[in-house]
Amino acid sequence: MWLQEAPKKSEALTVRAYFDAVDGARIECWGVKRVTRMRSHPAKRIMPVEYDAQILKLRLPEQDALKNEAERCSADPTMLSSIGRAVGHQVRIKRKDVPGFVALYTVKQANPPSDLSDPSRADVVRTGQTGRERLGATGEMAAVVQATVVDPAPVPGEPYEVKFFEVAEDSCKQAYLIAIAPHGGAIEEHTDEEAEQVGRELISHGYPASTWICKGYGDDLKGASERWHITSGDLHPASFPQLQRLITRKFCYGVAFHGFSQRSSEADVYIGGGASQSLKRAIKRALEASNLPVKIKIAATSDDPKFQGFSPENIINRLAAQGIHIEQSAQARRFSKDIAKAIVTVYRSRWRRLFCTWMKLLR
Repeated sequence: MWLQEAPKKSEALTVRAYFDAVDGARIECWGVKRVTRMRSHPAKRIMPVEYDAQILKLRLPEQDALKNEAERCSADPTMLSSIGRAVGHQVRIKRKDVPGFVALYTVKQANPPSDLSDPSRADVVRTGQTGRERLGATGEMAAVVQATVVDPAPVPGEPYEVKFFEVAEDSCKQAYLIAIAPHGGAIEEHTDEEAEQVGRELISHGYPASTWICKGYGDDLKGASERWHITSGDLHPASFPQLQRLITRKFCYGVAFHGFSQRSSEADVYIGGGASQSLKRAIKRALEASNLPVKIKIAATSDDPKFQGFSPENIINRLAAQGIHIEQSAQARRFSKDIAKAIVTVYRSRWRRLFCTWMKLLR
């Protein structure tokens, strides 16, 4: 199979939604009248998109860091490169004997030196017991490592079945705010609806906003979270074409919606992220003004790290200068519309928009 040559630099199309000429990833660009496509290199042979692999146990103690990491694995960098992936990227892994078992993994590290020095072990992928259980087995198994992480987004009316896909809406130029839900669909229910509502309501009130959402669905073999959840700090733009188009822009503000399984001692909503404490307090006040029957807390360093979202590697902090990471219990997500509406009030601010414009000018 050969790549088709992309349209020439001068070719322009009048469209609302366009397909990238090289990889076909779709991104909604509303309010854009003309899209200019850049010239690509002449036709080249497409590299493989997958390779056969052996899923083996970890080598301990040298791989202790992966021992209890269900979403993470190690692999051979050369084999990853052969399918256009690298250490740090996400991949899909599918069992050969039971193809219904398929899941996402972050390749967190290269295989141990003893594997890398043995050419016969180039196809080895190592993960801990919880990582193998993600594929429905505790032992070692034959599998296929796939470079393509996201499925095509379903057309209206198409059943979701076992699927993981990304959707984005963006003006292709605004940098005021982005609302995201990396674990939407059935992974962390209602978080995608919250991100969509924030984007939609801000735009309806004359404020620019973009959204990036991943939606995942499972079945009786494995649920959506067990198949598709990837920690926010691990998400790599190279594995998500639409995210890759957004991450270079650096939005002024960003809100990421997440869900968690609550313990008795925990609050219902944690407000974290790399944003200022004053912005977090504003969001807390807006949520409290909604009078919802939930306990709201600004995340602190004493809280579980999953509530904090402080790391620069957290995807919302990479997307936005003022990133807000919101974790919500199942109880809180029953009020997803009210939570989204309260958050919109914080960003429907002429002062914040003016501040964003001023910051862009300084850059």
